[in-house]
Formats: sequence, C-alpha cells, structure tokens
Amino acid sequence: MEKSTRKLILIATYIVVLYWALTNIKLVSSGISNIMGILSPIIIGIFIAFILNILLKIIEKGFRVFTNVKWLYEKRRLFSIILTYLITITFITAIIFFIVPQVIESAETLVNTIPQYSESLKKSSNDLFLKLGLSNEDLNELLGNWKELLQSIGEFTANTIDKIFNFTLNFASGVVNFFIGIIFSIYILLYKEKLIHILRKLINTYTSDKVSSRISHIAKEINHTFTRFIGGQLTEAIILGTMCFIGMAILRLPYVPLISVLIGITSLIPLLGAYIGTIPAAFIIFMENPMQALIFILFILIIQQIEGNFIYPKVVGKAIGLDGFWVFLAIIIGGSMFGILGMMLGVPSMAVIYTIIREATNKRLKKTYKGIN
Repeated sequence: MEKSTRKLILIATYIVVLYWALTNIKLVSSGISNIMGILSPIIIGIFIAFILNILLKIIEKGFRVFTNVKWLYEKRRLFSIILTYLITITFITAIIFFIVPQVIESAETLVNTIPQYSESLKKSSNDLFLKLGLSNEDLNELLGNWKELLQSIGEFTANTIDKIFNFTLNFASGVVNFFIGIIFSIYILLYKEKLIHILRKLINTYTSDKVSSRISHIAKEINHTFTRFIGGQLTEAIILGTMCFIGMAILRLPYVPLISVLIGITSLIPLLGAYIGTIPAAFIIFMENPMQALIFILFILIIQQIEGNFIYPKVVGKAIGLDGFWVFLAIIIGGSMFGILGMMLGVPSMAVIYTIIREATNKRLKKTYKGIN
C-alpha cells in the first residue's frame, strides 16, 4: 500500500509541475536560458572535450610503442593532450590563413559582379522576347515575374550563406566563454577517468542498482552513438569538401573555394546537407554561366552517389541505425527547435532515443509473452 501511495504522489507531483511549467512557459524558458548562459563555459568545455577525445584516443593508442620508455609512457595522457590541441590549432590556423581569404575573395567577386549579371540577363531576355514577337505588356509582365523569381532565389541564397556565417560569427562572439571552455576541456580530458569514477560513485550512492545500471547503459549508448556520428560527420565533411574543391578545379568551375566550403559545411547535416548547399551554389554559378551550373549539379550528384555508397558507410558505419524516415524526422524536429546545430545533433539524439525505446519495448514484450506462456 505504501509503495502504491508513493507512486501516486510522485505522479500527482509530476502532473502539477508539468502543468505549472506549461502555463508559465515564458518564465521557464527564461530561467533555462539564464542557467544555460551561466553554465555555457562548462557546456562548451564538455563539448570541446567530447570532440577532441576522438583524436586523443587515437594519439594515446600510438604511445603504446613507447612502453619501454617508462617516463614517456607514464606521461602519455599529458603528451597526447598537447599533441591533440597542437593538431587542432594547426588545422584551424590553416583554415584561417589559407581558406578564409580565398572564400572572402570569391564572395567579394560574386557581390561585385551581380549587377553586371543582372544587366546582361535583362538584355538577353529582352532580345529573346522581341525575337519571339511578344508585346511590350507581355514583355514587362514576364520581366516582372522573372525579377521576382531572381529576387526570391537571391534572398534564399543570401539567407542560407548568411545563416552559415552568422553561426560562425555568433560562435566567435563568445570568445571569453570559449577560452574558459578550452581550459575546462583540458581538465576534463586530463582527469576524465577520475571524473567518470566520481559520477558513477554518486549515481550508485543515491540511486538503486537497477536505476544506476540503466543510467550507465544509456550513458554508454550516448557516448558510442555521438562519438561515431560526430567523428564520422566531420571526416565526411572534410572529404566531401576536398572532393568538391578538386573536382571543381579540374572542371574549371568558378568560385571554387567559396562553394567547396559551403558544400563541406552543409554536409555536416545528415542526408540533406550537401543538397541544401547545392541549391545556392548552383545559382551562384548559374549567374556566371548556366552551362557550368548544369555541369556542377551533375558533378555534385556523382560525388553524392560516391559518398552515399562508399564513403558514408565506411566513415560513419552503422552508428546511427535509423531508417531514412527517422533521420528525416530528426532533422526536421532538430532544425525547427535549435536551427543548424539541431539538424546536426538531432540524428544521433534520435538514434539514442530510438535504441532506448526499442530495448524497453522488446524487454516488456518478452515479459508479456513469458506471462502468457
């Protein structure tokens, strides 16, 4: 009786708290925002540590060859962290000094030549319509519709590029929190086993064996899925961006650095990423040369087939374990709630939720069938 009463009290409390939260959604969201703002350096540190831990593991495994050099092997974690950050800093520096200036140059060239493309397109359209024997009214109406279409596509392109670069700028604007986060990430990586041990000890102390076992299982599932997914997506984005750069250079297409970076960044979004980047990229090339835009679209379709059939299965593997429907649903929900970051992290989150629900459902079904038998 006591157990059932306690359960009813817990359910009633949950309903009351949920009702209060829903009726005061603005206050709750404001409170969550304030808490997230305060904890942002720690959250950034955990996020950085989680990503860099993928590289750290690889480097640390390499120190096994120094088992005979006792002092070096004993300090392998410290040296691995130093190497991890050096490699990461070198990679970011290379992007800043070599890729960013070329991207800016391509963007400036595009902006400067837009008026010229517009006038050239207008003149060509006028000549074509006159040859077809269209009246001035028809001509003006068609030109008006064409201008509206161009304006809509231009706005879409500008908004897409703007969102990508705004994301980068917003990330850079939190420079203080970012550097504090880096310090946190170093400590997390240096003492990760100790921190995990403390966390396990707290969970085991204040929860039952069943609950602690369940939390441990979920944590392992989250770590496995997110590690494989994030590492795989980053690798895939670099490979796809590089393939795009080399292919466009061989085909002598315009705005190679700008479009390669655009394709690389958008390919971080699973399933739809590269296609999302292809729309504005194709329009940018179309303004330079319509035939080259067609060649670019065919080229992207080819590398997408290569990526989908050969690269993605090898790089990401079966870490996600979701059908296309669930991936698409995760992208839509994640994107509507948290924007680009939600699109990127929605898929592994959905994979974890899907796995946990599937395991719980299968477990209950087994119990039900055993009860029937």
